[in-house]
Amino acid sequence: MNTSELKQLIDACFLAKRIVETLPELPSGMKPRHIHVLDAIYEIRQRQQECRVSDVCRRLNITMPSITKLIQELENRGLLKKYQHPQDKRVILLNLTDEGLACVKRHVLDFHGRWARELQDIDSRQVAETISLIKKLQNTMPGIEDTAKPGRINDK
Repeated sequence: MNTSELKQLIDACFLAKRIVETLPELPSGMKPRHIHVLDAIYEIRQRQQECRVSDVCRRLNITMPSITKLIQELENRGLLKKYQHPQDKRVILLNLTDEGLACVKRHVLDFHGRWARELQDIDSRQVAETISLIKKLQNTMPGIEDTAKPGRINDK
């Protein structure tokens, strides 16, 4: 890659950021991060019976204090419930309320489904290459040594 191509790639990243910033409006007081947490809980619960707070931390690659604050905000909005593990009272489990599930359905499942249908001409190889390239940009960014910092793209 040469400098001109890198500049074009960085411009494309700015365009991608603008796309994310123009996603449909969320309910009043909700942040995109709230939707990410709800979606992570939904996905984890689809794969396994229980969803622990630590599972969400790993899935989103964020710190425990950050996720704790977001979970509290979502609980206060009535979108999720926390409860103790039946066998180990130290473990906190998470479950979406009906309203939380409706939020995931509306803002993730339905929206992403419609958008994905519009992008059917993009194959899985192109998606994987794009993700790989973005991760490489992130991991080789000058001055950033720790690729496990919160906010980094997960290696899923």
